[in-house]
Amino acid sequence: MKRIHLSTLSWAFILLLCPFFSTVQASESFFNEKDFTGWSANDMSFWSVRNGEIVGTNGEQRVPGNQFLWYDEKVGNFHLSLQVKQVPFAGNGGIQFRSERRQNGSAVGYQADIGKGWWGSLYHEHGRKILAKNKLKEDQYLKPEQWNSYEILAVGHRIWLAINGKITVAVRDPIGELDGQISLQIHGGIPQKIIYRKLSLTRNPKVEILGMKESELNALLALAPKGFVQPLNKSNK
Repeated sequence: MKRIHLSTLSWAFILLLCPFFSTVQASESFFNEKDFTGWSANDMSFWSVRNGEIVGTNGEQRVPGNQFLWYDEKVGNFHLSLQVKQVPFAGNGGIQFRSERRQNGSAVGYQADIGKGWWGSLYHEHGRKILAKNKLKEDQYLKPEQWNSYEILAVGHRIWLAINGKITVAVRDPIGELDGQISLQIHGGIPQKIIYRKLSLTRNPKVEILGMKESELNALLALAPKGFVQPLNKSNK
């Protein structure tokens, strides 16, 4: 048998590559379903863990302002999947990603929207506002006051949102943030409860979602509304 000897330089090259390959397709349940280890909020009174689920609620009182529960690590390219239930259906919330946490706990950055008339839309919190509106009729994909599956795929400047197996938004945003924090929102206003469960995060994912390959997903990007990209208002930075 012919023996192959690797040089010291070759081994060094392989060892350098190992950390890179170990991070690709690394799926993690980044919420331990027991407590808020790795998560924080400026006011934790709105948040609790019950039966392995994250509950955001204000009881019977109006929420004084938007409340955010933050995952402490920054995330760049990723695929996030979770299930969410909102009661009442008239309430509002969202999933922030690639966002900046301000000192007062508020958010600046992308939001996968939750709320009647807004589910599956892409919003830019405290910035450019609506980037892409979900044009699907809610009765075509949504289950009011029941569990709904939500997925976010963000790779480079490309973003796809999906709810219950349907793509709701496909956007290319050349001036958008490329990394930042993830947070869960309960919107200010009416008494409501938003529950999040089965959170799973994959960093550096393949560009695939709902069985669709990268070429198919890229074709959807042409459907994004024209003119949605606008310069950031400096006062909102």
